[in-house]
Amino acid sequence: MAEADNSTYRLRDRPMIPPKPAAGGVAFTGTAADLVEGIYRARRLRDDAFGSIAGQFREPTWDILLDLYLAAAKGRPVSVSSACIGSGAPQTTAIRHLALLESAGLVVRTPNPMDNRAGIVTLTEEAIRRVDDWARRVRSVWKAETPLPGDPVV
Repeated sequence: MAEADNSTYRLRDRPMIPPKPAAGGVAFTGTAADLVEGIYRARRLRDDAFGSIAGQFREPTWDILLDLYLAAAKGRPVSVSSACIGSGAPQTTAIRHLALLESAGLVVRTPNPMDNRAGIVTLTEEAIRRVDDWARRVRSVWKAETPLPGDPVV
């Protein structure tokens, strides 16, 4: 649960640095940031709702991808350690999943111009396009008007 608090804090208060284009000089072109942010936050709420068992629900690769998408939408760089926090998984697990995304061509690691000891992780144009496509598909099946138990009857 502390991990969820850290990722929420990090999303809100990550320092602004002038955005640099992703690999190949591509700037952020995503269009689904609001939907993605809602889904990412819903995953953190799930962690809160289920307590200790929530650790069994982890999908670090997906959480890293969503977190990087949201950071790109806000023009915020993400360090490798921050991406690990965004995954909600232990750092060694998160680094392994970050490497999977990198080998799939969905993220690029570059040196941090402000701190040579740390790296910056950015999404590729392909990753942004895929998240946008996924978000359009999710939106098409989402039925926000579906009542939930306990909702007031209108």
